[in-house]
Amino acid sequence: MHDDWTELYRPSNLKEVLGNPKAVAQMRQWALAWEAGQPKERAIVLIGPPGIGKTSMAQALAKEFSWGLVEMNASDQRNAEAIRRVALRGALSDTFNDAGEFLSSKEGRRKLIVLDEADNVFGREDAGGIPAMAELIRSTRQPVILIVNDFYELSRRSSAIKSETLQIKLSRLQTPTVKTALKHIAMDQGVSVDEKVFDSIAERSNGDMRAAIRDLQAVALGHDRVEEHDLLGLGDRLSRKSMYELMADVLGGINPRKARQTMMEADEDPDYIMKWLDENVPLVYKESGDLDRAYDSLSRADIFMSRVKRRQYYGFWGYANMHMSYGVTLAKAKPYRGYVQYRFPMMLLRLSRSKEARGVKAAVAHKIGAECHSSMKDTIEQILPYFRELFKQNQEFRSSMALRLALEQEEMAFILEQKVDAPAVKQLMAEMHMVRERGRSAPPVERIDEPEPPTKPERKGRKKKVETTPAPKVEEAPPPAPKEEKPSEADKGTQRTLFQF
Repeated sequence: MHDDWTELYRPSNLKEVLGNPKAVAQMRQWALAWEAGQPKERAIVLIGPPGIGKTSMAQALAKEFSWGLVEMNASDQRNAEAIRRVALRGALSDTFNDAGEFLSSKEGRRKLIVLDEADNVFGREDAGGIPAMAELIRSTRQPVILIVNDFYELSRRSSAIKSETLQIKLSRLQTPTVKTALKHIAMDQGVSVDEKVFDSIAERSNGDMRAAIRDLQAVALGHDRVEEHDLLGLGDRLSRKSMYELMADVLGGINPRKARQTMMEADEDPDYIMKWLDENVPLVYKESGDLDRAYDSLSRADIFMSRVKRRQYYGFWGYANMHMSYGVTLAKAKPYRGYVQYRFPMMLLRLSRSKEARGVKAAVAHKIGAECHSSMKDTIEQILPYFRELFKQNQEFRSSMALRLALEQEEMAFILEQKVDAPAVKQLMAEMHMVRERGRSAPPVERIDEPEPPTKPERKGRKKKVETTPAPKVEEAPPPAPKEEKPSEADKGTQRTLFQF
């Protein structure tokens, strides 16, 4: 069993972290502020693409300052209860480090709370995760690090995460930096590696140090010498082109055959490639004629894509790819020069960022639909808009419905169209908590049975029968009808239940 080189060569302190010197200096300064007392920002957010060493930097910081480490990674649930159990308790109480040494908050010992992939908090299994993160940032007495790939996705859901944290952005490592690190690893492992192998692995890693180390380990295990031909086993992964390279060859190049080859090496779904081209064609093609011909080719490709779905014949993918490569490349009358910042498709970004909102919307519609006995579609289209307006305007309706439907904090924020840590949402959560606590603490009502009337004792001996004449029956007057009370002006606009509307 061989050790994972990515774990074996993790940095043990911030000095061993490769690249991003400014970010390293900011982290060290923040840690020194914690050692001196408490900094202005109790938490920092490490922002950057996967594989550039965000988690390694957090662990190196803890090792350098001899802090304990409490981690929550992507495999853990990040709902409200899990975060309060692991992160908040770790931030507010004492613990032990990995060596078994007791760490006391009173003695000034610190613990680093790390929430990995904090922006991937979605679905019902992670319910309440974002409010719990905001609570952690505000109340922690220990340093906290949130590790994210997309900071916008996280900050738009909570104002505290954006305004009360220190954001540190990390960039991808340069190819020479990756190559130097690979050389040190190969030397430490006693493996002789050809220079071209280092160049190829470092270039194809695209700044992902983790991927580069794993590639080197894959070709070096079991060998004393690694030559260029040993890379053939990694051919599929190493030769895969990025979408940015594809956009450059299709939109910026003039060789349709090369564009077609790059499209094959990208190994992406044609529908995904079409979305990239649709987003970036207007950024490059400035002439109206070029735009017309390019979108004509894309529309023909779309026709073949629809035939694939309709007939389930995937041979039409080849025709779609030809229109997207040859057709779009040859659509321009002349090549366009100059640098172009190609963009990720905005439609995919919107779908990704609205994933949680769509899930919360479905949960709210399910709860309302169960009360109103309506389908999900009818609830969303016909009931939810009016329910939302009543929820915003009528305080009594808002409180009663929040309790009756057992709404979560994210669901209240969705209905009110506010962030989860907005004052109105927090106030409503406090009201619900108070009502529930009163219900739990109220003493049970004891039932008092009325005593039965005592019975007269029977006399011994023979009873004498006495004949009595019945009294004349007197008809009782019917009780007066209750006087109908007219509703006051204050009660006219008061709604008692959802079904009065």
